[in-house]
Amino acid sequence: MTAAEVRRTDGSARDPRDCDFALEPLPGDALHETLHALRRIAPIAPCRFGGQPAFVITGHAALLEAFADVDAFPPHRMYRASFEPAIGESFISMPERERHLVYRRLATPAFRSRAITRFEEAGLRALAHELVDAMLERAPQGPWDLVAELTARFPYKVITRLLGLPREREDAFHAWALALLRFREEPDAARAAAKEFTAYLRPVVAARRREPREDVISELLAAEVDGRRLSDTEIESHIRLLFPTGGETTHGSLGNLLSLVLSRPELQERLREDPSLVPAAVEEGLRLETPIAVLPRLAASRPVRFRDVDLPADAWVLFAIAGANRDPAVFADPDRFDLSRPSRDALTFGRGVKSCPGAHLARRNLQVAMEVLLERLPRLELIDAEAARPRQSVLRAPAALRVRPVR
Repeated sequence: MTAAEVRRTDGSARDPRDCDFALEPLPGDALHETLHALRRIAPIAPCRFGGQPAFVITGHAALLEAFADVDAFPPHRMYRASFEPAIGESFISMPERERHLVYRRLATPAFRSRAITRFEEAGLRALAHELVDAMLERAPQGPWDLVAELTARFPYKVITRLLGLPREREDAFHAWALALLRFREEPDAARAAAKEFTAYLRPVVAARRREPREDVISELLAAEVDGRRLSDTEIESHIRLLFPTGGETTHGSLGNLLSLVLSRPELQERLREDPSLVPAAVEEGLRLETPIAVLPRLAASRPVRFRDVDLPADAWVLFAIAGANRDPAVFADPDRFDLSRPSRDALTFGRGVKSCPGAHLARRNLQVAMEVLLERLPRLELIDAEAARPRQSVLRAPAALRVRPVR
């Protein structure tokens, strides 16, 4: 096997340029070995995506350059093709830079408001305890699946409670969000989910206009920049966007973090003994297993040249954040979980005009959930290590985290 080859699951060698990042599961180290091999070939290398020819950027320096080059890689194009027909226009799908910045200035302060601060201080922790209580009530001695009972529920419940939406509808919001994410594969189901979601939201937004509360919807309604306010339609699109983007990526982040910690008993013990290390564990977990390991982008609608590579018009270009976050040119011993590693160079939340505005809240989700789990269930062991391995590339997460208490 050459330096530019990787192993298949049957042990045979393969050329990493044959990898299809949309269709192959790439569990655990398979993804990272593939990205390492592609980086050895070139910072931008050919690959496949959904059966089509594509290019993947794996080097840290090259990816920083690509995030900044909005002419070669217009960030709105993929979002517009993948989500806008179901979610509606939002700041991530707006092509005009000035309009995007105004909308972002209107929408994002609501997630740094007093209502958010108060929820971070008490609501996040109470919600995490609520979910652990439910686990223990169902099965006092275990086993539990932390994906089904915690990581796939916690982020969505956080969003509904920040928005002030009824708790009895939280499962419906989760189902709508998953349908919206699958617009390209199941467009009719996504449009139906969007219609139901909008029908539910419209009277809620109208009620908040009449009687504001201390929640994010009320903050969005009150936001004003240079005399401009968000319309009801814009607020509805923003709320629809929050569930599949903020909810599903945080679900993946939390599942990946727990997979990393639970598969390292010595790390779990260290965090239990010193909870002050949890924020560092969160940062290192986000670097090692980012929930969007490979971010698809559509290149410009004209041929472009990037890093001495000629890209055809409308080419799929994959921003391999997982590759950049393990680039040995930036991170020493990049595949090792290191609590003392500085986190500033990780590209988990992107860079540039479309970087994630919810990064702070996502980190707080992970920190609080980890702290509460260590407090309530301090010694857990994985039952099914294979299911616990993060898998897929675009939205990466473990299929299950089946655990039981250590006796």
